[in-house]
Amino acid sequence: MKERTWERLGAASGLAAAVLLLLAFMLVLNPPELTTGPGSILRYLEERRTAILTASLFATLAAVVFLWFVAHLRHVLQRAEGGAEAFSPVVLVSGVSLATVCALAMVPMTALAMLTAPPARVGDVEAVRVLYAVHLLSFGPLGLLMALFAVSTGAAMVRRELAGPWLGWLGMVVAVLGLIVGVGSFFTAPTGAMMGLAYTMGIAFALWIGADSIAMLVRPEVERGSKVHGVFAH
Repeated sequence: MKERTWERLGAASGLAAAVLLLLAFMLVLNPPELTTGPGSILRYLEERRTAILTASLFATLAAVVFLWFVAHLRHVLQRAEGGAEAFSPVVLVSGVSLATVCALAMVPMTALAMLTAPPARVGDVEAVRVLYAVHLLSFGPLGLLMALFAVSTGAAMVRRELAGPWLGWLGMVVAVLGLIVGVGSFFTAPTGAMMGLAYTMGIAFALWIGADSIAMLVRPEVERGSKVHGVFAH
């Protein structure tokens, strides 16, 4: 198989991850705030059980497919940087970490949705609130990792190492959103405003990844003829 075909597959994996993530968000719109009480949270879980389980599956699949996209970015950046290992290691490590935390963040919601149906029923409503809080508090690590991935990938784009500079600047905006949500989640309870901002961050990230993938599908990075100047001075 030609390298051009492999690069298209790698770029397409990013688009697939973006679509799966957007579908997951659409299935769980308007979740209850943590302050609504365990009873309200339990009713939401019972009423939206199938949607929650499907969203958790889509989000986990998005994390898995995203790993392929991250590996593709690593390959492209390593070639563009001529072995300088500037942005490519950061993109790889932050992308893998982001996918891992995203998949783990789905475990509490999956467990709660499973426990709302017989024969496995939640016996302690306070346990519902604790597990739900664990899920919501994952916004902090997710936001910070998303910011690191977006700023490192965006910086590489601005330097024309892949995709285009305008996509790099959009990545910087996503990084700012991730930083705000990431830091804010450690000091502010996950209520309406913070949850809305977190969802905005997630949707913006998915749209940005999708746009990056489309740009790389239209023009595979192997076709780039321009050389990128080294990042480090010798």
